[in-house]
Formats: sequence, C-alpha cells, structure tokens
Amino acid sequence: MFDEEDNNGLVLCDKYLPVEMLIEIFYYIADCKADLLRCLLVCRRWKMLMNHIWHKKTERTLGKPFPWNDEMPWTVYYLARTKKPYDRNLVKNHSGAMYKKHWDIPEWWLLDSDSERNWTVEEPPVGMPELPQTEPLFKDRQICFAIPYAQCYKVQTIVLTDEGIHPYILDTYQPPIEVSEWYGCRWDCPSSYHLRVKLFHNDDTMIDEFLFRDFLLGRKQNRWLKIEHVFKNYGPGLRRITFEHSSGMEFYRPRHDLKGIKVAGACVCVRNPQEKN
Repeated sequence: MFDEEDNNGLVLCDKYLPVEMLIEIFYYIADCKADLLRCLLVCRRWKMLMNHIWHKKTERTLGKPFPWNDEMPWTVYYLARTKKPYDRNLVKNHSGAMYKKHWDIPEWWLLDSDSERNWTVEEPPVGMPELPQTEPLFKDRQICFAIPYAQCYKVQTIVLTDEGIHPYILDTYQPPIEVSEWYGCRWDCPSSYHLRVKLFHNDDTMIDEFLFRDFLLGRKQNRWLKIEHVFKNYGPGLRRITFEHSSGMEFYRPRHDLKGIKVAGACVCVRNPQEKN
C-alpha cells in the first residue's frame, strides 16, 4: 500500500528531495506529454506529482487560477493547457469571414425555385452603422451575415469535448456558458430575429434551451442590438451545444435587392471553471 510518510520516489541517487523540489524540477525538464506519461508509470508518488505539475503548467499557461482536486484526471489539465478552450469564443466563423463555412443550412430550408432564400455576407454591413468597436470580435473587421427578403435559417454544432473541455469539468464544475450575438436591420426593412441555443447530452437528449425573438420596428431599426444569456447549473452530462438563428423581413413588401436583417459576432463561451463551494 502507498504510504505518504515513506520516502518512496523521493530518494534519487541516495539524495532525499522534498516534494516541492521535485515538482519544480519536473516542471522544467518534463515539458512534453510523452515525458510526463513516462513519469506517471514510475511509482504512485510520481503519478501524484505529475498531476501537480500539469496543474501548475496549466495555471502558468492560462495566466489565471484553475481548479484542483485529488480526483481530477491529468488529462483535464493537459487539454486546458494545449487547447485553451475556456474564456474564448467557440463559434467558428462568427460573422462570415469564411463565408458560410462551419454553418449548416438544412436542405429542407432551401427551395430550388427560390435561389435568393439564403445567407450572404456583407463587408462592411450595408445600410447600417458601424459594428461596436468596443467588441473585440469587430476590432479588425467590419463584416456580418445578411439575409434577403425571405426567412433564413442556419445552425452550428459545438462538441465541447472536441474543443478541449473535459467531461470531468462539465459534470463536476458545470462552468457558466455565455451565449450572445449582435443583430440589427436597415431603416427601410422592418424585420424579425430569432435565436435558439440548445444544450444536449451525447444521446441527443436536450438538457436546456434558450429561446429569443425580437421584432425590429421603429426605433429598433438602423442600430445594432445585442442578445446575451448565461446557462448555469445545467447538471451533468452536457457534451454539445447547437447555436441556431433564423430571421426574415416579415413586415415589408419583398424586394430581392434588399438584405434587411444583419447578424454578427455569434458567440458561445465556456467560462474558466471555479472552485466548488
């Protein structure tokens, strides 16, 4: 049985090294996954030390505290350090810089007889004020998705484990998940905006959802608006999120040359997990 009081793993070349010193040594000489995996196999004490080392490397890389407990797998720290999934936007191509890449538009939504029923990209947004410069997503580029006269729909699925968020973190700490998007419409194109964000188990069972709908009339036209929501205490089992939005010019006589509703900066952000109370 492992005994925390003995010197197993602490005596190297007949020299006793305190735990704190070993952690510092391994922190600098074991800088790749293969090295640390080999160290895990030496003995029970070294296996415990490797978790402390990964935790220290993670906090150094992220530049902020990261939760610790004795039961946390080392892979939690490895993924957090290498993929840096927390406190960043997990939505790919949030404003159309890569046209419609990473977004899915179901075939049932597209009509062969109506080629205009689709999303386009505007750079800069036409008939709208500048996107807020206070928003980091728009600092270097003024670009947005726009839709024509007909209603449009698109969706993006985010698999949280693929992004580097370990199931242990999702199930044990349930970090807050912030979702947001900027939207607006031209002064001459009253429109509607719809957002639905869903949380799912691996088996496609829905855990929670956020629904939002806004009608852009009068003073709401010709300005950028932002919708925000935070998911908390959603329970264990979360593995993926769908971000879907649809919109259309429901109050205006259709004109094929107008792109009324604009959306930009779609965001899903998993916050850095905090210590449990």
